[in-house]
Amino acid sequence: MKEHPGLANTWIISYLYYKKQHNMTEDEIRNSWIYQTTGEINLHQPGVDIGTQPIRVVHALTIYLYQRTNPEFFNEILSGKGAGDNIDLVVGEEPITIESGGKRTPRVHLNTKKIELHETFLSYLWATIYSIFVLHSETIDYPEINARVGLIRYPISEANIASAKELFAYAKKIIRFFDTWDKETLPNPEVFPAENRHYVRQTCAFYTEAVKFILCHEYTHLRDHSHKYANADVSHFLEFEKEADNNAIDMMKKGITPINQLAVENGIIFGLLSMFFFGANTSGGLTHPNVEDRLINAIERLDLIDNQYPWQLAYVAFKLWDEQFELNLEWKNLPTYQEKFHDIILQIKQRSA
Repeated sequence: MKEHPGLANTWIISYLYYKKQHNMTEDEIRNSWIYQTTGEINLHQPGVDIGTQPIRVVHALTIYLYQRTNPEFFNEILSGKGAGDNIDLVVGEEPITIESGGKRTPRVHLNTKKIELHETFLSYLWATIYSIFVLHSETIDYPEINARVGLIRYPISEANIASAKELFAYAKKIIRFFDTWDKETLPNPEVFPAENRHYVRQTCAFYTEAVKFILCHEYTHLRDHSHKYANADVSHFLEFEKEADNNAIDMMKKGITPINQLAVENGIIFGLLSMFFFGANTSGGLTHPNVEDRLINAIERLDLIDNQYPWQLAYVAFKLWDEQFELNLEWKNLPTYQEKFHDIILQIKQRSA
């Protein structure tokens, strides 16, 4: 996605709007990290940021952007129709998996009418997005651009590939066992070299959109389904989940602009791809669609069938997933990534049949 330089600025533009909304002066902006080109950038604001993990520096902006998902949404929140601004951020140094077998993943509490987000899950989400994005850039996007123009426009960095894989290993670990995010050696959104901020900025752009998709999904449950759960049998839960996905996608489509389009569309794809790494089985059981079905539905509803990125990003994610659980999927040398995608999906379906 290096061919889209505007994407690198999407997060900065969003950050500036947020800061101006909170009365940051022009001088403060000019003297901030936004224009820093060398040395270490440290975005942590002691006494302001909530939580202990590096993802804390993105929380406030993420909620700000979620509340402005589309031009009508903020007014809907203010009207109180769906408690859309009622988000409970649970901080703490604990793994995603709960000892009882459950998971600290996003959910709604019907009694409190709150959407619950856990800090470790958000760290996991950022880390998986960074890993998939960097591996896509370094192993698919950059080589294809170099081959097309007949020169090394974007040198391939083995160091970037290695750090992406190391970060993915960390993301996998905190699903079951919490460990401190090593800000000195692993990529993260809080502390990073100014010279290498490209990947961090773009990951933050995708990450905020992925969280928006998750929050819009849960918001739909609060607004449209919360009063139905008590009298609904299990068969209805599957329809609720499909409706929540579709409504979240439609809400975000209403907020697409030329500036944020790439971030919004692929942020949704990243959010769904992150779900694969929780297990070798993609089944959602009786209450949720299979993960691959949710992914295909999103690609179709976003009208991205002719777009190369969803298929390529999924290919990278499937490779990581295959290695993670030693699935031994067959990787055929097919002409396009769309064909490769559907071949892997077919293998997934055949295994679960």
